[in-house]
Amino acid sequence: MRRETRLKIKSQIRDYILVGLSTSIMMGCLVLIKLYGRNIGVIILLVAALLIFGNSTGNVLRGYALKDAAEEKKKIDIEIKDERNTFIREKAGAKTNYFMLHINSITILILAFMNAELWVVCLFGALIFVQGIISIFTYNYYVKRY
Repeated sequence: MRRETRLKIKSQIRDYILVGLSTSIMMGCLVLIKLYGRNIGVIILLVAALLIFGNSTGNVLRGYALKDAAEEKKKIDIEIKDERNTFIREKAGAKTNYFMLHINSITILILAFMNAELWVVCLFGALIFVQGIISIFTYNYYVKRY
């Protein structure tokens, strides 16, 4: 068996396991919320399980959709690796980052003028700070890589 095929099978198995685990975690979280009310720790765990469930379910469904379509797989690979599409994705990501910076800044100002609690304003300020730090690190990473 070729290495690519083995890796593909391992990836599919991993996706099925993640779907099962995330479903179990979601059900457990829903039971805990019903029993004990809304606890922030349980809600964070529920959100993480939902994200994992959505991602792995998408991978499983993509595998079923492209199961017998070798030509479609080649087209998708070409589209993913195409330089133009890569440039467009990078440009869209940069614009999204730019707009989110402004949206978060406006949110901080609105919260400050609404006399919101200090921790809420600081939370959004920390988001802007982390966004800036991540932007700097990713920029430096790609400068060194290319």
